[in-house]
Amino acid sequence: MSRAGRRSRTADRTTVKKRRGEPKVLTTLRLRRSLRDDLVAAAERSRRSVVDVAQELLDEGLRMRLCPGIYFADEPSGRTAKVGGTGLGVWEVLRDFCRDNDVEALRQTFPDLSQAQLTAALLYYRRYPDEVLRQVEANARLTPEVIEREFPGLVRFVSVE
Repeated sequence: MSRAGRRSRTADRTTVKKRRGEPKVLTTLRLRRSLRDDLVAAAERSRRSVVDVAQELLDEGLRMRLCPGIYFADEPSGRTAKVGGTGLGVWEVLRDFCRDNDVEALRQTFPDLSQAQLTAALLYYRRYPDEVLRQVEANARLTPEVIEREFPGLVRFVSVE
């Protein structure tokens, strides 16, 4: 069988596996030894595969290039897009904006954020609206009753009258 024939057959098999509904394709990268070693170490620390860690890093790196002023951080709910210099998640800044699309109200709610920080959050939302909306909705479902039920003994809400 020709080399091209082997290559196309292999490519067909590798695109069948899916994660998050998107097909994966086989890609070979030549990495510096030190970079590969750091990647393996990160995978071992997180008890994940090298492929999963590399994919996450590539995805986040590309998102940060497409949306300057955004970075990613670990949260109890997983990796979250944050607005640079604030510690605030994009979803936290845009929680109300997702509902009313009112830029002026956004500025008034976060007067300490610069125009660049607000623009970064809005740019991220425009590129990844489903992700931001999912996080806003997940937070909205965390009522005091749900929190007490999900984390018994950890938190107790009392009404103040």
